[in-house]
Amino acid sequence: MGALHARGVARARAGTGPVKRAAFGWAGLRRVFRLPPSDERVAREVDDELRFHIDGRIDELVSRGWSRDAAESEARRRFGDYAEYRRQARDIDIETHHRRRRMDVLDASRRELRQGARALARTPAFSLVALATLALGLGATAAIFAVLDAVVLRPLPYPEPDRLVSIMHPVSGKAVTSDKPWGVSPAGYFYFRREAHSLAASGIYLTTTLAVRSPGGAERVQAGAVTASLFDVLGARAAAGRLLDAADDVPNGPAVVVLGYGYWQRSFGGNPSIVGRTIDVEGVPRLVIGVAARGADLPMPSAFASQADLAGLAVELWVPLQLDPAARPVNTHPYSMLARLEPGATIADAQRELAALTNRLPEIAPSAYSAAFMQQYHFGMAVTPLKEQVLGSTARVLWVVFAAVGLVLLIAAANVTNLFLVRLEARRREAAVRSALGAGRSHLAVHYLAEALLLTTSAGAAALVLAWAGLHVFVALAPASIPRVASVAFGWPTAAVTAGLSIVLGVAFGLAPLTTVGGVDIATLREGGRGLTASRTRRVVRDALVVAQMTLALVLLAAAGLMLRTVGQLRQVKPGFDPQRAIAMHVHLPWTRYQGWQPVAAFHRALQERIAALPGVQSVGGADEFIPLASPGFCSVVWVEDRPLAPGEEPPCVKVAEVEPGYFSALGIPVRGRLPDWHDAEAGTGAVVVTRALAERFWPGENPIGRGIKGNGSRPPFYRVVGVSGDLRGDGLEKPPVEAVFFPIIPMKDAWLWNPPNDLELVVRTSLDDPTSVIAAIRRAVAELDPLVSVDDVRTMRSVVAHSLARVSFILALLGIAALIALALSAVGTYGVIAYLVAQRRSEIGLRMALGARAAQVTGMVVGHSLRLAGVGAIAGIVAALATTRLLASLLYGVRPTDPLTFVAAPAFLLAVAALASMAPARRAARVDPVEALRAE
Repeated sequence: MGALHARGVARARAGTGPVKRAAFGWAGLRRVFRLPPSDERVAREVDDELRFHIDGRIDELVSRGWSRDAAESEARRRFGDYAEYRRQARDIDIETHHRRRRMDVLDASRRELRQGARALARTPAFSLVALATLALGLGATAAIFAVLDAVVLRPLPYPEPDRLVSIMHPVSGKAVTSDKPWGVSPAGYFYFRREAHSLAASGIYLTTTLAVRSPGGAERVQAGAVTASLFDVLGARAAAGRLLDAADDVPNGPAVVVLGYGYWQRSFGGNPSIVGRTIDVEGVPRLVIGVAARGADLPMPSAFASQADLAGLAVELWVPLQLDPAARPVNTHPYSMLARLEPGATIADAQRELAALTNRLPEIAPSAYSAAFMQQYHFGMAVTPLKEQVLGSTARVLWVVFAAVGLVLLIAAANVTNLFLVRLEARRREAAVRSALGAGRSHLAVHYLAEALLLTTSAGAAALVLAWAGLHVFVALAPASIPRVASVAFGWPTAAVTAGLSIVLGVAFGLAPLTTVGGVDIATLREGGRGLTASRTRRVVRDALVVAQMTLALVLLAAAGLMLRTVGQLRQVKPGFDPQRAIAMHVHLPWTRYQGWQPVAAFHRALQERIAALPGVQSVGGADEFIPLASPGFCSVVWVEDRPLAPGEEPPCVKVAEVEPGYFSALGIPVRGRLPDWHDAEAGTGAVVVTRALAERFWPGENPIGRGIKGNGSRPPFYRVVGVSGDLRGDGLEKPPVEAVFFPIIPMKDAWLWNPPNDLELVVRTSLDDPTSVIAAIRRAVAELDPLVSVDDVRTMRSVVAHSLARVSFILALLGIAALIALALSAVGTYGVIAYLVAQRRSEIGLRMALGARAAQVTGMVVGHSLRLAGVGAIAGIVAALATTRLLASLLYGVRPTDPLTFVAAPAFLLAVAALASMAPARRAARVDPVEALRAE
């Protein structure tokens, strides 16, 4: 290693000083940070150093009389292992240079950041406005991204979720009154499971609530009635005991139950000894065979999903369906079906296979499906990715909102860019001084970059705080049924995205002044040197940024205006009932204690009499699972007397409900004709009420009173229409009036109805300003009749109507907030540009006023410039809004995406804001003293 001592001499001889290169680029940045040479150059220096040492030894031997060849051989022999010394020297030097490079970068970064912090501190107004603007834009973006990540981007919490699909039967046409897809029938499920080779596993389920009786009383819990195969589909595991298996899921099989993890923790303290014990479920002792692991829940549906019966709540009890595969097929489709695709199978494969199997149903089950039914109901098959089915239109809504806050961030970025350009104009003399002292564009770039990054990272930190608070606001505003909303939380993906955006914006802000302006003119140092060309370029850039802000703001204003118009249109829709001072609740009678129509009706009549006697109660009534805008009810085929079906024609499927007397009065539904009473129910007169929409369909232009209708065939006896309700919105305010038949709570003799209404939606109308004040008394009345009868899901009818508006109100709130922020930022940007323009043209304004210009003319000139910018932005914004607001078409009601009123009001509002933003600078310009302005010039 002694050969390495000559390295200092070698370096001096090799000349390792800096090499002059282009003024802007990597070489320039290396000089800014005082970085050492590259690794390749260090290696070359080592080679030069070693060669210098050997050459010196050769020269010494030659001077002693050795030949050059012999001297070279002797020098290399004395030197030793050249390759090893060369490798060691290279490693040592490269590591030394790396260490120096790291230290130099850190030192230079600290130096530039300190200078940047001082520069920002010298202009607190600029720094605070820019920081607040960016924090607002980044915070809104981060908050919505956190929601988007939790709800849309994150996969479903099941093994291999991309292989999970939902299977439904879409229906449409005149024969059916709703376009919601149907589930599958028991026969269809067993048929698909047996024949579909693209499905690795499949299962069906229903969700309901079941009463669990304990010494402390009855508690209703969310339950899933499932096939045992559904656990294989979802990849569920047991936390204790076992899950349902094929032996449990057979007709008349064992009475078993699996506890949900949350219910196990809440009611049994997580005690594993509950496995093997029995609990009373709906009066039936059921053996607890296991506990499902945490997260083993049914898919959560979208609040905006098209299939209302795709339930998805945290399941607290799992019970087997115990269906009979040999049972006679029936054309009823109450079950939701999930499946897991075979490895390698695609959704398109499953769609083709199941569609072909569906088309064969009339052949496989002719007693349930006919060719006429398949044709008239457009009965088909839809295989949908489970995630898409769960999210429904929620994904589209959240992407729209994310795009909206993205526009806000762009407006904020344009605003801050303008501020940087204005600030650069004020610092041109400082930049010229730096250039005169030898600073190149790379030095200025690093300096501006350090300032910008310091500002944007500080804004990013503030944005994280705003995003954390914004998430709480979002969750509070969001409808509770939005899928996966409970999993929305502030996490590392949000922080990473915010940090990334902060750095990108910092780089953009730092380099924008050098990329938009052609360098720094040292002539600025000479008195009178103004750099007019650069100033004019900056002025054009600033105006363009204001126009861009106005354009983006108008897009958001138009979107918010359309949603506002939609809410207004929906609020004008009459729901068909009076929601004031009325409450609804779910009353469940245990099936084991109340079997048959008479016991159920007797309880409901006794309960109705007790509640009607309570102070403040005006009327009481209920229906089997049908409350307008709340409980969707179900669809069933009906036959109309004297309206025989044509050969091959299928009866239509309409909404049906079994109602007790008092239902229409309690809901405030106007009825033409008369209302059924308890005499009609108990005497079996068969009195029914139909909605006007159904009457107009079956008896157009005729009086429907006295006409016959039934739900179990075309032979007498028929139920008789005694009243016609007004238009009733059953599925949503945006949906057409529902076609429905309201049958009595007790069927006529020989005129079958579906099931006794053990689950009844009870409605109580009061004279009280706060109808919920009678809830405690109602619960006592129920407990006095039977303590095992449960009352739950209590809500006011006003909240039901409000919930029906939750989707559009939620979207309106978010878009409205985004639009207001965008408008405020645009106004601030306009004010800043106009104020700077007034300051720059102060001498010109003074000269104009000295030559006779009036204050009003100066004001008009300044405001006119602002309106010209806003006008160009408004025109561009209208074009952009016409192209983008079509994305909202599925969310609008009674309003077109090209609504003229919105596209007139939004630009007018934007122009008014621009005019107001320019008024203060305009007044300042009008007060300019010509003498002082000219003297200052």
